[in-house]
Amino acid sequence: MDFWIQTSSPNCTGIFDEDDQNLSNAIETIFPMMTEKAIMVWKTIYIPLCYKYDISCMIDDILEILEKLRSSPSGEISVNWASNTFANVWHIRWLEEQVEITSEWGSVLGHTEQLLDSKGAISLSKQSFISEWKRVLFNIISGLQESGYNESNLPDMTRLKVEYNAIQGEGILYK
Repeated sequence: MDFWIQTSSPNCTGIFDEDDQNLSNAIETIFPMMTEKAIMVWKTIYIPLCYKYDISCMIDDILEILEKLRSSPSGEISVNWASNTFANVWHIRWLEEQVEITSEWGSVLGHTEQLLDSKGAISLSKQSFISEWKRVLFNIISGLQESGYNESNLPDMTRLKVEYNAIQGEGILYK
């Protein structure tokens, strides 16, 4: 398998900030800086993703990718990941049940960009790719709920839960 995510078990601050207007802000609020990271594996290269800063910046793009993969049998999308420590471009193409991702590695925590570039594109089933995100979304939903966020005070939470519930199975490490 060329791609999987070890989601870990990040701590949650339990803090609710009524000024948080979107998922990104709320995720940054609920996760402390010093907690376990999610580890994305791309062709045997381990890429740490901080829930507080990386995943909070990535969440809207993650949800958009999942929505598009679920709603269309074929298509393509380019994503410019915006986090300082995960500033990369992914070109995602899918046809029927297969996904291919080519990447332009700009910045990752650990400075493995050249190594990642040398590994090339990944190709896997659409279901496998989607399933890898289920536990990430679970950790986010759990942290948000523990901190007092819900659909009435954070409207984007509905979108998050819809995508979580639409994912049929767990990632490879959690089956």
